[in-house]
Amino acid sequence: MLFSRLIARRVRLISGLVLLLFVAGHLSNLALGLASVDAMERWRGVLLRPWQTGFGQALLLTAAIIHAGLGLASLASRRSLAMSRTDWVQLALGLATPPLLVNHVVGGQVTSDLMARFSADYGFVLALYWRYAPILALQQLLVVVIVWVHGAIGLYSTLVLKRSWPIVVPILFAIPILALLGFAHAGEAVLARLETDTAWRALIEQNLRILQEMGHRLDLIEHGVFLVYGIAVALAVGILVVNILRRRRTRVTVSYDGGVTAVGRVGMSVLEVSRANDIPHACVCGGRGRCGTCRIIVLADSDLDSPAEAELATLARVKAPADARLACQAHLLGRPVSVRRVYPAFVDAEAAREPGSWSAATELDLETVP
Repeated sequence: MLFSRLIARRVRLISGLVLLLFVAGHLSNLALGLASVDAMERWRGVLLRPWQTGFGQALLLTAAIIHAGLGLASLASRRSLAMSRTDWVQLALGLATPPLLVNHVVGGQVTSDLMARFSADYGFVLALYWRYAPILALQQLLVVVIVWVHGAIGLYSTLVLKRSWPIVVPILFAIPILALLGFAHAGEAVLARLETDTAWRALIEQNLRILQEMGHRLDLIEHGVFLVYGIAVALAVGILVVNILRRRRTRVTVSYDGGVTAVGRVGMSVLEVSRANDIPHACVCGGRGRCGTCRIIVLADSDLDSPAEAELATLARVKAPADARLACQAHLLGRPVSVRRVYPAFVDAEAAREPGSWSAATELDLETVP
C-alpha cells in the first residue's frame, strides 16, 4: 500500500502540530492582554505575522485541509462506533471546529486581504467582541476551548509515551487559561478607551461599516465553505453507515482469557469488540497503535487480518513475541477467535515506555476495571 496507514498517521500528526502551533501563538498573543493591548499588537508581528505571509497562509491552509481530510477519511474507514469516551469527545470537537472558525477567519483575514483600508488589529477585534457583537466573543471563547481540547487529546495519545509528558501537561493548561484572562483584561481596557477616545471609536466604526459593506460577499464565502465542509462530512458519515450496515449480520465470536466471550462483527478490531461488550482492555494511546498496551496473544492460524507496518513497528519497539498482535489493529475476518490479553486494564503509560517494568505477577488480574 503506497500511502500506508503509518504514513497517513504521521502526516495527520504533523499537520495537527502545525495547526496547534498556530493556535498556541494566537493564544500566547491573547495572554499578553494581561499586560496591555499595545503589548498584544507589538508581539503580533513576532507570534502571528509569519502565518500572514504567503508561505505561512499556504502552509496553514494546506495543514488544515490535510488534517480535516485525513480525519474524515479515518471516520469513514471505521468499522464500528465502539470508541472510548475520549475518542468521542475528540471526534465531536474536531467536527465542530471548522464551522466555528469560519466566521473569525472570513471576518478578519479575508476582509483584510480584500480591502486595503480595513485594519483588523487587536483593538478592532476586541472592540467588536466586547462592545458591538458580544455574541461573537462567546463564540470565540467556545472555539478556544474546543480547538485546544481537541489538540490536547491528540497530543496526549502521542506524547503520553514520552517521559517529557508531565512537563507538557502544565503548559497545556496554562496557555488557554492565560489567553482567556488576557482576552478579558484587554477587553476591559478597550471598553474604557471606547468611552474616552472619540477618534479611535470613529476608526472602529469605520471598520464596522466596511464589514457591513462586505457582508454579502463574506456571506457567500462562508456559505461556500459550509457547503463544501457539509458535503465532506455527509460523505464520510454515509460511508461509515454503509460499512456498519453491510457487516451488521456477519457476527464473530471472540473468546478471551478467563472464560469471557463476546460477539463482534467482521471488520471490527478486537479492541472494538472489547469496548462494545464492556470488557476491560488496556489501551493507553486510545487505540492508535502507538503504545502496545492493548496487545494480545493469538494462535498462529487466528482468523485476523495481517499486521500493517505501523503495527509491526510498535510490536518491534515493545519487543513483543511472534504470536502477539495489537488488539486495536487486529481485525476479525469471519471465524471465531481466541485471544489472551497481556496487560490488566489499569495499566499506565509506564508499560508502554518500559514494557519490562510490568512483571508477570501484575498481569494476572485482567478483569480489574480502572
